[in-house]
Amino acid sequence: MSTSGVSVHPDVPATFQKLSEGKKEFRYILFKIQEKDIVVEAAVTQEELGISGDEYEESSKSAFEKFVQDIKARTDNLTDCLYAVFDFKFTCSRVGAGTSKMDKIIFLQICPDGASIKKKMVYASSASAIKATLGTGRIMPFQVSDESELSHREFLNQLGAKYGDN
Repeated sequence: MSTSGVSVHPDVPATFQKLSEGKKEFRYILFKIQEKDIVVEAAVTQEELGISGDEYEESSKSAFEKFVQDIKARTDNLTDCLYAVFDFKFTCSRVGAGTSKMDKIIFLQICPDGASIKKKMVYASSASAIKATLGTGRIMPFQVSDESELSHREFLNQLGAKYGDN
């Protein structure tokens, strides 16, 4: 349980496991706080996104753009808070390996400037509980407060800087 008194619903780790392990059933998952629980709002497959092709090139960008559209729809155009995880697929240059295909799970703590202060406080104080449940070593966390921070290029740059050769 978090300092806010919010608990992580048991469905959260089970659903996350379907994104992070094995055949990776889901491409992204959205979570919200409902009453006193963090619950799964949506779990979306690659097929539901209707995107085909090389997942590490243009279709990755297309999947991310649909992910952002879904976030905006479920947060009333970024006036509400949400947590999200996305299986981000990208290529980067690595010494001795050339160009490597990678996928990293990014965790977004979405607390937009337009959300109420109370909501932002509850989501901020509950974030550690969901991150601990998902496994902090398995996710790369980001905070999002406005639409400009939801840029595919920005995440690609940050992931490339962390995992590639600069």
